[in-house]
Amino acid sequence: MDDKQGYESTRKMARTKRVRTTQRLLYFFLDGKIHKSLRVSRAKDEIVAWCYPDKRRVMYSYSLVKKNMKKAYTLKEAASVLNRHKITVEDYILAGKIQQPVKIYPISNPVSGWSKYMLREEDILEIHQFILEDGYSSDIPSRSELLALLRHDTILYTKTTDGRFVPVWKAEE
Repeated sequence: MDDKQGYESTRKMARTKRVRTTQRLLYFFLDGKIHKSLRVSRAKDEIVAWCYPDKRRVMYSYSLVKKNMKKAYTLKEAASVLNRHKITVEDYILAGKIQQPVKIYPISNPVSGWSKYMLREEDILEIHQFILEDGYSSDIPSRSELLALLRHDTILYTKTTDGRFVPVWKAEE
């Protein structure tokens, strides 16, 4: 291997390791209200967002939003965490079995018929509790597993003697 070839491979390796995908902040809950970020400037420490309940644009400090916000989950994300289909979870909502979550709408045309449900962590836990109480509990994660999935915590499993995998939790600090 000559020096030029070594240099090229090192350069490619460094480039691939430095690529960092930043997760875009799109929908979030702040003080119990759903917001959609319109413009984010980390350098200026500001975020301009649309507040759906107030129907107006607001500006916040980016660092405070990152610190105090709660993630907004789509119906599809919530259904996948609960091991259910999106339509099944939507049926629970439409049948009134669980409280209706917040709806978002197109900002440019609020009177259009289109809307989409956005759920908080508490809404997902409520759906989880309904599923457990109603007896639809096959293949559903435990409450601890669900919280770990929502908060992106690590879940460790151990294999039992009969070949099943069971979650193992570390003590809360």
